[in-house]
Amino acid sequence: MSDDLNDEMAQASTALFTQRGIDAIRAQVQCARPSKEICECCGAEIPAERQRAVPGVELCAGCQDVKEKLMRHRSAGGRGNGYV
Repeated sequence: MSDDLNDEMAQASTALFTQRGIDAIRAQVQCARPSKEICECCGAEIPAERQRAVPGVELCAGCQDVKEKLMRHRSAGGRGNGYV
């Protein structure tokens, strides 16, 4: 039984530590421009949750994923045309 209690305490401690880290990073993030409501690339609506989580967001999650993959491809020596 005490192992279960220790596991639960460790999980709670880890969750608290992680949340404090996230809160600290969010407090440091300062963006002069507001988050977009519509994706600059595809025109899809950007959910309010994403707008709050990523200050200054300009792309929907799908377009951001494509952009990051393209950037990784380029940094690995791949060729790209510069478009998302």
